[in-house]
Amino acid sequence: MKDIDWKILAVLAEKRSITKAADALYMTQSALTKRLKSIEAEWNVEIVKRSSQGVTFTEEGRYLVKKANIILDFLQEIRDHLAIKSEHRELLRIGVPNSFARLHMPALFKAYKEKYDRLQIVTVPNSSDILMQQLIDGTVDMAVICGDYPYLGEKVCLFQENLYVVTPANMKENEIGQQPLIKSYLNPMVEMLVNQWWKYHFGSLPHEAYRVPYADIAIGMVENNLGITFIFGDKWRLSSEQVQKIPVYDEQNKPVTRKVWLMLSEKCFKSQQIMDFVSMVEEYYHVNSLD
Repeated sequence: MKDIDWKILAVLAEKRSITKAADALYMTQSALTKRLKSIEAEWNVEIVKRSSQGVTFTEEGRYLVKKANIILDFLQEIRDHLAIKSEHRELLRIGVPNSFARLHMPALFKAYKEKYDRLQIVTVPNSSDILMQQLIDGTVDMAVICGDYPYLGEKVCLFQENLYVVTPANMKENEIGQQPLIKSYLNPMVEMLVNQWWKYHFGSLPHEAYRVPYADIAIGMVENNLGITFIFGDKWRLSSEQVQKIPVYDEQNKPVTRKVWLMLSEKCFKSQQIMDFVSMVEEYYHVNSLD
């Protein structure tokens, strides 16, 4: 018997109609009837009895239907197993800060999928300080790190981004010092920058009114006049009618910035597939060498 014959038996048992079974199998009724006769001839048994109410399976037919379901399940199991084997992809674990994941990852992954799409990529979200430790202990294979953390391995600077204070629209800078701070999770390095800037301009540390897990939540709270917040980068979607984004400058009147790095473990250099991903990221951000 052919694979289609087992399928015919299973579908016919479900539909109890030559017409409906033929439709479900995208066959003509004559083709299905011909295959049915071939099965009966092969086993030298009558499989179904036909009537105006449809078809009724004989005892031998019911036996073959039971075996058909077993064989079809077995064949599907083989197909699934071989499909998984043939589609096996090397695993790449990337540590990413939340802001990078939200602002960059969708477009970056789309670019990778269009060019290569050979890796199984798992993102591990965390703050840069924790990601540094995870990179060192092998929890992640590479990490996007915001800020200049010391690292003895290979790394490439993807881009540099500015620090901004986000306030309700039309608020003057000299009014910021009286506003409550809505603090999204800031790694210790960024928190230090914010505190230094605030103390330099207003003579004290900021009053922390709210602490939220993500920057976009903090932005939403600013839009509702609940305080001010700090963000890095220009890609956040802000409502100009509700909030304004003011660049932060240091004591020398220079913009406060940070570099965003892609840091690699030794595992990366042992895999051509992973290094293809690295090359694509470098091309995406218009950088071409490891520093």
